[in-house]
Amino acid sequence: MLAAMPRRPRLVAVLLSLAAAGGALVSAGCPSQEERACDLICDCTGCSEARYLDCVDKTETAKQAAARASCSAAFDEYLACLEAEIECRDDAFSFDGCEDQERSLRRCGVFVFRTVCENANEHLTACGQGAPFGAGPEACSEPFACNAECIVSVSCDGLSGINIEEAQRFNECNTLCFEGR
Repeated sequence: MLAAMPRRPRLVAVLLSLAAAGGALVSAGCPSQEERACDLICDCTGCSEARYLDCVDKTETAKQAAARASCSAAFDEYLACLEAEIECRDDAFSFDGCEDQERSLRRCGVFVFRTVCENANEHLTACGQGAPFGAGPEACSEPFACNAECIVSVSCDGLSGINIEEAQRFNECNTLCFEGR
């Protein structure tokens, strides 16, 4: 009769355990698309750890909202555009060139970093004209979002009427917003 030999760990089980541990280490080292976007923004603006985590939370919440609205592809395209286009000027970030992606998300009712109305408020304030729009997505529904897009796309001279051609384009844009494009 043969004596029972101590059982050796199965090679497969050991390899699977190592693979799982290695996978956890790899995923811990690779930031998500949401984290990368917030990294870019916070590298520019100098966010505290709390503001960074708030940015990631808001971005992940927006991603979930996009998924519920069947707009995950639009969300991914927007963040990819942001990564490609973000610029840092005077501790403020901008990402010109992502308007189409941002508009697609807005049509789904999803706002990520700021609404177009908030962008319009910033632009109007910089032009010395005040901030007429409320904060948050609920204050930026159509046609107000359309109006805000018109504001963002015009210079201060166009807003004040100094540049007559630009002021005329701005007025035509606003008319279309309230007549129902």
